[in-house]
Amino acid sequence: MVFVCAEIGVNFRNLNEADEMIREAAAAGADAVKFQAYSMEEAARSPIKHLAKIQLGPMDIRYLYWRCRAAGVELMVTPMYPEAVPMLDPYVQRWKIRYKDRENREILDAIEKTGKPALISGKNVFCSPEYPPAKYPPSHSWVNYEGYSCHIPFIDHMSGTIRMYEDTLEYLEVHVKRDHYPDNYCPIDNAVSITMSELAELCRRLKP
Repeated sequence: MVFVCAEIGVNFRNLNEADEMIREAAAAGADAVKFQAYSMEEAARSPIKHLAKIQLGPMDIRYLYWRCRAAGVELMVTPMYPEAVPMLDPYVQRWKIRYKDRENREILDAIEKTGKPALISGKNVFCSPEYPPAKYPPSHSWVNYEGYSCHIPFIDHMSGTIRMYEDTLEYLEVHVKRDHYPDNYCPIDNAVSITMSELAELCRRLKP
């Protein structure tokens, strides 16, 4: 049965909302939720000013870990700079590395030293380098991959892909957002995210 990771990523405004989204993803049937650990320098360079407000430090990671424990889901966090690895190591069971860092030896060497398994976009996880993708990948794209990091926000595509490659695909990562936000706010990754209600339907299809 496929392991479903709901990537909350940067689609939250504060830790209280992150906690609510953790519980919503767990209720929907996700096995894990994922966040992103980026540096303050990366946040400062980004044109998205909101990133600096939700940058995760050690105390934030610890808080999210215990909220995940309470909800019954695994915490996953993508390290986007080498120093994030020792910060995250006490709290994660496995690593997920973004496509941009698939050849980043500083990060890869650091996670290798932990002895924990790694899911690496562009290596053992299929991930389109386009974000969001301009088109659907060819039907043979997932051969020889153990996971799929999907940026196409359609659950028919996701569930169909898993069924087609159910003998090899063990991991599905999907971006998620809440069903409703205030009218004056749009989630940062809105264009590639499914709602929590859609996540629940996806998990219903994939988990008999």
